[in-house]
Amino acid sequence: MSPATTPDVSDDYSRRIRSIRGAKGLTQTQFAALVGVSFASVNRWENGQSRPNNLAWRRIVDLERPPAEDGEPVTSPERPSARSGLDFSADPNAVAAVAEAHRLAHGHLFNRAFATETSRIDPLPHQRIAVYGHMLDQSPLRFLLADDAGAG
Repeated sequence: MSPATTPDVSDDYSRRIRSIRGAKGLTQTQFAALVGVSFASVNRWENGQSRPNNLAWRRIVDLERPPAEDGEPVTSPERPSARSGLDFSADPNAVAAVAEAHRLAHGHLFNRAFATETSRIDPLPHQRIAVYGHMLDQSPLRFLLADDAGAG
């Protein structure tokens, strides 16, 4: 079942989880190990105190299905197959754009002046010295740098 066709968590999730556990003869701890969550999560699900997330629900639905008899390999919920969790059919340009966005989001960790160097801002030397040479070195930051716009 692909992520796009994964059913939403049904309203009777507590009953379904208890019936799956009962049919397979599993304790809450054993069931939790198969789904990849803690015992406390399964306990809360069965008591209706919380709902499973989409990944856990997908694994629960996989456990609910009878084993395949037509020779199709049965995938273990402990190790989901590529068709149940990974999809490599995305547009490569979109993937590259997302990867570049994540890379740029962390540029400040390597270069404190990264924002000014990758934008159309041309800070004056005294501004660069004040902000990047003096203010950012202080922890906690205790100053406000106010500049008269257009006072030039």
